[in-house]
Amino acid sequence: MRMQVLGGMMLVLVSGLPAKAEPVDMLLCLAADVSESVSSSEYELQRLGHAAAIEDPDVVRVIGNGLHGKIAVSYIEWADQQQQFTGVDWHVIDGQESARRLADKIRQSPPPPWIGWNVRNTSISEVVKFCLRQFQAAPAVAMRMVIDISSDGTNNVGGRIDEVRDHAVSQGVVINALAIEDAQDSSPNGTHTRPEGGLVRYFKTSVVGGPGAFVHTARGYASFGEMIREKFILELASAE
Repeated sequence: MRMQVLGGMMLVLVSGLPAKAEPVDMLLCLAADVSESVSSSEYELQRLGHAAAIEDPDVVRVIGNGLHGKIAVSYIEWADQQQQFTGVDWHVIDGQESARRLADKIRQSPPPPWIGWNVRNTSISEVVKFCLRQFQAAPAVAMRMVIDISSDGTNNVGGRIDEVRDHAVSQGVVINALAIEDAQDSSPNGTHTRPEGGLVRYFKTSVVGGPGAFVHTARGYASFGEMIREKFILELASAE
């Protein structure tokens, strides 16, 4: 990555992009956990919740209040080290119509090819790495790059999440999280979704990082849609 001055402001410019890459207020990588702990109904609640939130008029209004009045978004579904799936590649939101198009793309995107596999562990560290590569391919430049993790469990395979988090932050990336508490857990002792000290504390200490990073909480998947909407508004306000 390199820095470029545009209109008197310093922007993050991903290496390899053309000089005329589109300036936006934020590059936002939405990363939805679809690991083994997520049931088929919870999968749909999560996907539909993301779609409804991104086209919500209040969310679109906050996007419009930014310096450029637009952001670029990609939507990723993920599970273990080899299971990351780009449901929707980079899409620029610059108003209600473009937000609606992105929401429709999320609703209509095919499921990951491995969604029915019995073994789908949870590698937050690998999806963070995947999102970093997504930023490198983004057709836009932004002052703020954000990875938005939604998950109901801890990192249980792959690299150490705290080390990957620290690397991402060193690259100027912010990682926020939506902790989905009170989820069902198929593991014998339930420590994956209910770690010692609680899931929110785990995300605060091990996952989120960067200026203004935060953890938002959903009480089960039934509240996911409203909580991700609130999270988007908090996230996007940081780019105004």
